[in-house]
Amino acid sequence: MTPRGRRTLRRILTYAVIAVAILVVVLLALVEGGVLILSSNSPAPVTISSVHLVISEGSTSGTPWFGPDSINYTSAEGYPIQVSPGGSWTVVWTFFSLDTKPHNVTGVFPFSPFTLKSTMPGLPYAVAPGDDGALAMSISAPSAPGGTYAVTINVDVGSVS
Repeated sequence: MTPRGRRTLRRILTYAVIAVAILVVVLLALVEGGVLILSSNSPAPVTISSVHLVISEGSTSGTPWFGPDSINYTSAEGYPIQVSPGGSWTVVWTFFSLDTKPHNVTGVFPFSPFTLKSTMPGLPYAVAPGDDGALAMSISAPSAPGGTYAVTINVDVGSVS
C-alpha cells in the first residue's frame, strides 16, 4: 500500500472512530434524559388499583367504636400504584376512638394473595377512650409478576375487658 493510501485509510478510520464516539455520547444522553428507554430484565410490576379496608369492630349505641367500618383508598389516595413482585407497600389507617372504653387492634388480615409483613405500632395496639391514632400496615404483594389487584384488608378491633 502506498503512503498516500495509508493516509487515506488512517483518515477514514479516524473519522469512523469520531463518528462512533459521537453516536455513543448521543445515545447515553438520550438514555439519561429518559427519551430512550432500555428494556430491562426486571419482571412486570404488580399493580394495586385500590385498597378496601374493612374494620371489624363493635359499636356503642349504634356508633362504631373507630368510625366507619369500611374505607376505600382509591385515586384520591394515590392509587393505582405499582409494586415489584414480592415487594411491599404501606397502607395507613387513621382513626379516632369514639367509645368511652379502651380497645385493642388485634389483627390485620390482607386477603390472598397478599400477606401482612408488619404493623407500626405492633399488635395488639391498645387505644384509650377518646384517643386518635394511626396504624401503618406493610403489605407484601404476590411474587408472581404482573397482574392488577383491588386489595381487601380486614382489621380486627376488640374490647378490652
